[in-house]
Amino acid sequence: MKKVTAVIMGFGDRGQIYAEYALRAPDKFEIAGCVEPDPVRLEKAKKLYNLKDENCFLRPEDFYAREKFCDAVINATMDSLHVKTTLPLFKMGYDVLLEKPVTSDPSELKALQKAAKEHKRVLMICHVLRYAPFYLKIKNLLLGGELGKLEHIYCSENVGIAHMLSSYVRGKWGSEAECGSGMLMAKCCHDLDLIVWLAGGAEPDDVFSFGTRSVFCEENKPKGAGSRCLTDCKIEKDCPYSAKKLYLDNNEFPFLVWANVPNKDWTQVNDYEERKKLLETVNPHGKCAYVNRDLVDHQSVLVRFNSGITATLDMTGGASRAGRRIHIVCSRGEIEGFLEDNEFTVRRYNAERASYTSETVRITEDVSGAHSGGDLRLAADFAARVAGETPSVSCTSIDDSVIGHLLVIGAETSRKERRTVRLSEFL
Repeated sequence: MKKVTAVIMGFGDRGQIYAEYALRAPDKFEIAGCVEPDPVRLEKAKKLYNLKDENCFLRPEDFYAREKFCDAVINATMDSLHVKTTLPLFKMGYDVLLEKPVTSDPSELKALQKAAKEHKRVLMICHVLRYAPFYLKIKNLLLGGELGKLEHIYCSENVGIAHMLSSYVRGKWGSEAECGSGMLMAKCCHDLDLIVWLAGGAEPDDVFSFGTRSVFCEENKPKGAGSRCLTDCKIEKDCPYSAKKLYLDNNEFPFLVWANVPNKDWTQVNDYEERKKLLETVNPHGKCAYVNRDLVDHQSVLVRFNSGITATLDMTGGASRAGRRIHIVCSRGEIEGFLEDNEFTVRRYNAERASYTSETVRITEDVSGAHSGGDLRLAADFAARVAGETPSVSCTSIDDSVIGHLLVIGAETSRKERRTVRLSEFL
């Protein structure tokens, strides 16, 4: 396999994770440039990957003005920027690994799909859970056919309290109006993509969804609560969502909480008094958690496929134990497991005893890193695709991703309009 060179566009948390593959496999992948509006992060990328000055850009426009100088671009910009920053890349001749979600706009989604095909470019979407050994083993088991006809897929996404607060209440994904994605698109397009992938070629026909924001809202604000945990809140010591407990006493999700401190990388924000001052003043993570924003904090989705398969997804924001659960029922057996346990159970129906046998499948592969080992495996698969290798069974092509995204868009339409939605409405 030839070495693939890439520019990283957006050197935040996700971009840094995908770029890390160049450090793990320097003979196969190399970061040759960076586009990043934050000078601190741009300098970090420059030093980490020994980049030339002329290949480092604060603005996408300056990068677009350059002639093509590598093979591909990893686009890890914010959700609302994904399509408009990717379309020029196809014209320049770049293959693209695009962070999810692509967009919440069906017309943008189809325009991107069309452009990728017209320019004959590789476009892979970062649905990294397909690459986690846990889900890949389940997929291969279904492909083997021994469990019979697939009937139902159940998935649940339990978003932990710290993650919910840091990303979807106080964080930069806390508002659909601001970031361009609702909760289901921002957090669970992974899960609905998994459902479509595991359904094995069946296409979703109908979707119905309920969801609401009923935990993190003004109506639940306790008496004595203020606007900021560390300044005017009289009940901070008793509040489970206290910014002091989360970000000073425990320093949860520091790469999100301290991401925008001027002139510093988040790894440099270590002083307790500095962090305390930030939470008292400008840092949004110091604000009260009981605030009216436009994202739901729990939602349920029901899907019917054209093959007769049904599927359900439950998203609960603010769970004590974070994690993803799955239960698949087939005509001759079933699969049930919890991703974070790194094992699942396979039950096969025994007709002679009118009962079942049970087998535990444990994940022995390396699952270190984000998304249970999926992130770097995805980056490796993208490099292989660009190098001309055969796509893996996990490959997240834009055609597959369109179906999953339309399913999310349909579910959100259903939730807002309180009706069953046919996916053909968006085709």
